Amino acid sequence: MKNTISVIMQLAAGKEEGLQAYLEELSRTMDRLEFRFKTGNTVVDTLLNMKYHEITGTVPDLRMEVEGLQFPEKLFIQSYDIGIVLGNALDNAMEACRKLKAKEPGEEAFIRISSFQKRELFFLKVENSFDGKVVRRPQNEFPVTDKADRENHGIGLINIRSTAEKYQGTMDFKVNGRVFILSVMMKNERREEDGFRSNR
Repeated sequence: MKNTISVIMQLAAGKEEGLQAYLEELSRTMDRLEFRFKTGNTVVDTLLNMKYHEITGTVPDLRMEVEGLQFPEKLFIQSYDIGIVLGNALDNAMEACRKLKAKEPGEEAFIRISSFQKRELFFLKVENSFDGKVVRRPQNEFPVTDKADRENHGIGLINIRSTAEKYQGTMDFKVNGRVFILSVMMKNERREEDGFRSNR
């Protein structure tokens, strides 16, 4: 984004003073943004920092742990797809933490993200605190917490599962007391649809 702004500033130089001033201020604002999380994956880092700034507006004492989030040197899973999985998982986790703090302000709110690779399989785990109430409805494989949450929670998990399946993977979740644990597995190998020929 900073490179893009720099190019726009050069193009706009001398033509629109108002635009120039606006872009300079925008650039200074970006410099001030705190980049707390640095995993080495640009898309993931941007997403984590954006979501963190979003959630701390409503849950200022949220503890977000990403030390265990690591990516293999050769990552064949597209950054866009990693973004879909992580973005939807974070949205669900953030909503659960908001609800928990609204009901029980003294409770600890946290989101823990970790990952590892085993052979060609890449595993991503997102754990978050929540109020411990899981409601399952007939003909619905995904849990919902209340009526308002039903649509968003379901769509988020469906998006995660369909993205995992794109990489011959799967998604699963479990509840451990008042901790919701989402696990995603994807094959991290070259795919013919990405323009690579399989070795097999």
